Amino acid sequence: MAETMLEDSTDSWKYVILLSKFVLLFVDGGIAKSFGVLIPGVVVRYDSDFGTVALVLSLPSTMMYFTVPIATLLMKVMTPRTMGMIGGLLSAVPIICAPLAQSIYILGMMLAVTGFGMALTFFPIMVSINDYFAKSFIFSNTLTLFGTTCGAFLVPVIIERSLEAYGYNGGFLILGGIALHAVVCGAVIRPPRDRNIDNVRPSAEGEGDSLIVVQPAESTEIDVLAVGETSTALTELNEQDSKSKNDTMARSSSSTSWRCSCDSFTSTLTSFIFFQEPYYTLIAPAIILQCFVMAAWMLFLVPHAEEAGIERSNAVFLFTIAGISGIFGRILYLVLLHFKCDNTIIFCFTCTISAISCFIDSVSSSYIFLAAMALIQGTTFFILDCLPHAMMKLSVRNEANIPRAISPNLLLVGIGVITGDALSGYIYDVTSSFGTVFVVYGALLVLITVNLVIFKLNFRRWSRE
Repeated sequence: MAETMLEDSTDSWKYVILLSKFVLLFVDGGIAKSFGVLIPGVVVRYDSDFGTVALVLSLPSTMMYFTVPIATLLMKVMTPRTMGMIGGLLSAVPIICAPLAQSIYILGMMLAVTGFGMALTFFPIMVSINDYFAKSFIFSNTLTLFGTTCGAFLVPVIIERSLEAYGYNGGFLILGGIALHAVVCGAVIRPPRDRNIDNVRPSAEGEGDSLIVVQPAESTEIDVLAVGETSTALTELNEQDSKSKNDTMARSSSSTSWRCSCDSFTSTLTSFIFFQEPYYTLIAPAIILQCFVMAAWMLFLVPHAEEAGIERSNAVFLFTIAGISGIFGRILYLVLLHFKCDNTIIFCFTCTISAISCFIDSVSSSYIFLAAMALIQGTTFFILDCLPHAMMKLSVRNEANIPRAISPNLLLVGIGVITGDALSGYIYDVTSSFGTVFVVYGALLVLITVNLVIFKLNFRRWSRE
């Protein structure tokens, strides 16, 4: 597909860019998992329910993806490095000040600012990775996803110990200090020195050109109107035919204006990535559902264990087990990529295993059984965490559309994250059972498998044609 059309950059700085995204995802994954430790305390502190608190605590990751289009616009008025460093500061300061929030709504606004700051750092790094690794994007991006895994099993343990030693305020202060590392991630961003970025990212200019192409339709409309006005002025010299000709020209001008407006709207509509890349549109539901399950599982794993009667200090170690098994899952995925295994088949097989683990998760409440389920789910979920960007790269047929696809792809991820956390909390508030919540995850994983199979069949047919 598209990733075979270009070569990777030879600039050695590309490894620094990989490390910067690794650290940023370490921060993001660590924050998401740490909120799983903090969520019971937040519910008690603000006398709220799990649905509302889950929605609020999902805002950092969600807003990071939702506000990427704003980051795209800001890249036109400031350098990626400056934007990345400002984003790093905006990521950390609200978390440090979070204990000062007097209500759950103020806390939500502060965490939304954190998400916006992470977007300002995440988007330029993501575009830089595509610039440096145009050919091996999937493999290189998967390497950076180890940051989420490491953050998932290290940061929650740190925060849990911080809560015991320093309390609620100290826990947030230390979490904010970890988030400050995003400033360094933004400081190292720079373009490759061995190629012209204007040529690497033609869509940035191409989009502007495509919008300009529509301009003749508007100018044609103006010309017709001008001719209509001139003709009307001339016909006024003839008193007998003035009324009929004026009516005729008015209807002609109105019809021309309507046709030009329709043409302009159609041109703008078809310029969207979802219309230009039908296979990317086909796989979009799987991306949303995968993020739905992944984000909610990360948030509710510890509360699920506590509901089963496990102490919080022991329940936190389920994160560690899941994180260590997630590292194994990432390595396994990279090995399979090295041997040219099909991504779609890998994800289908992984979805099947993880769905079974979610269906049987409530069979037993013993710590050994829950640890085994965390081991399986950590391995499979962290492989599936590679699905959004991998399937985006595979489904986009034109390499020039890759930078344009990054922004809507992150938007799909954000939709999955916020709906997963909020709806999972709502389901628990209604059923008072995390076992039911995990069964819902299993059903959604089955739907992802069906979507992947449909994509594979259509993609194979297109390849033969």
